[in-house]
Amino acid sequence: MDEEDLEPPPRSHRATLPPGCRFYPSEELLLRYYLTNKNTARNDTGNRNLNLNRVDDDDDDDFYGSDLIRELDLYGYDPFELPDTACFSYGYGGRKRHWYCYTVRVLKDGTRRRRVKSGFWVKKGRVRDVFGGGGAVLGRRTRFVFYVGNSTRSAVRTDWTLYEYALVNHLLGVVFDD
Repeated sequence: MDEEDLEPPPRSHRATLPPGCRFYPSEELLLRYYLTNKNTARNDTGNRNLNLNRVDDDDDDDFYGSDLIRELDLYGYDPFELPDTACFSYGYGGRKRHWYCYTVRVLKDGTRRRRVKSGFWVKKGRVRDVFGGGGAVLGRRTRFVFYVGNSTRSAVRTDWTLYEYALVNHLLGVVFDD
């Protein structure tokens, strides 16, 4: 086997931040920069100075723009199986984690599919408007809680919470907290 036939080992696509930095954007930043840029197919946040970790011109490298949040088939995973590619650690010793991802709305019989392998997501509370500076509505936030089990009668509520962000008349973005 030639050296040319060998494929390079898969790279981890987990975003790494410089020491002392964390990725914990506000709702306004999620909607105004990341989700808007994703929906308009822009590859940056409009601020070239955010490109702090870039060391070469490889287009596959992570940088601090809209590519920091990955696309993920969210409903193909249980929340405790989510890949590290969408995970950001924070808190003392990085013990707390949250996930950010872009996903596609899947409609089945006119309703969004919320079932996963070992359970389902249940909407809690009301859909909330997210406001930007000047009081303009940027988008909406919906809260979901994960239940383990196949039946709504016997399912057990977990501590997993999903926040779904959607621009008005656009695709959605999702944030997890555990």
